[in-house]
Amino acid sequence: MESQHLSENRFKFHGKTDEYFGIWIVNVLLSIVTLGIYSAWAKVRNKQYFYGNSELAGERFEYLAKPLQILLGRIIAVTLVIIWAVSPMINELLQVVLMLAFVAVMPVLVVKNLRFDSRVTRYRNVRFDFVGSYGGAYMALMVMPFLASVIFALTAGLVIGLGSVISPLVAGVLGVVVIGAGCTYLYAFMATYMSRYVLNNYQWGSMKFTADIESAAMFKIFLKAAAVGLGGVLALCLVGALLAFALFSADFSQLGAMFASLEQGGTEDLAAGGALVGIFMLIYLSFFLLGWFVTAYLKACLRNYQFGQTDIEGQLFMVSSVKPLAFMGVMLSNMLIIVFSFGLATPVAKVRMAKFLAQATAVQGDIESIATNNQVSDSKTAIADEVADAFSVEIGVI
Repeated sequence: MESQHLSENRFKFHGKTDEYFGIWIVNVLLSIVTLGIYSAWAKVRNKQYFYGNSELAGERFEYLAKPLQILLGRIIAVTLVIIWAVSPMINELLQVVLMLAFVAVMPVLVVKNLRFDSRVTRYRNVRFDFVGSYGGAYMALMVMPFLASVIFALTAGLVIGLGSVISPLVAGVLGVVVIGAGCTYLYAFMATYMSRYVLNNYQWGSMKFTADIESAAMFKIFLKAAAVGLGGVLALCLVGALLAFALFSADFSQLGAMFASLEQGGTEDLAAGGALVGIFMLIYLSFFLLGWFVTAYLKACLRNYQFGQTDIEGQLFMVSSVKPLAFMGVMLSNMLIIVFSFGLATPVAKVRMAKFLAQATAVQGDIESIATNNQVSDSKTAIADEVADAFSVEIGVI
């Protein structure tokens, strides 16, 4: 995409922890006191705060949903959840039927969810919109993933079968390679198709978003993340083996006796047992951090690529420059802050993440000179939005 020599407008987030903490704690307390009824107002207040403190080119975003819209959708969503929860008590077959019905209507819920969220968002007095069709959602969520999975299964079976003709070893090696690379490409392919569907159906007023997402580029990102994860696992296993070798002089037969001695209250091997426990804890922590880094790496790379491939009518160009290591640092520190504060520092974590992502996001182009008309109507209900939230349906791009 041609975006050279264009002015860059970087996002700014002006929210403050102390301000948001006041809103957050009131929302929590009133939601508890009202048995969840106030949660609709809480959601609107949260959204309005974060949208209203997000600035781009000197203008801030607006969140226009009404609490009663959210409440209506939430009541229906809770009712459906209750029906789902009690259905096994009525008839086990009923739960299966409800599950199939939910899967069948899920693409519709996704479209309505995206449409509602878009239409209640406004920037420079112009609303956003999502114009994706239901047919496109079914293709992206069901048809294409199903066809890709079938083709992958048939291909993998054929390759492994041919390898078994040569020898079981060849079949095993081919199986590992084909399944590993195949699953990675399959996931990248489905993510590509969904990204194309979502990004290419957004609008800002009458101006359409365009995203040139390529499956080959997405596959490289997923493959690199998988390689980082696999390389990290092998490196940690090697380090763990070397530590154990150094501590126990490669006499691993003593480990069983040492564990038995510790279980019986013996203290003669206490030092060695403490060292072993320390090694296990260190390895566990290392794997934990590796998992966080791989997740952060994948999310950052996907976000940077998808944003970088997105423009609005060839006049405005999205830019994302998230650093994976810094992203992991924010994610991990936020998790620790929330855990050790017993949840009271949730506002701190949310504001920190909002500021981090805003600083890493920009739009290139002359926003002020672009004239556009608001041709998007209001969204009347939030039923699909709340039903999707209730059943943990999350769709979109990072």
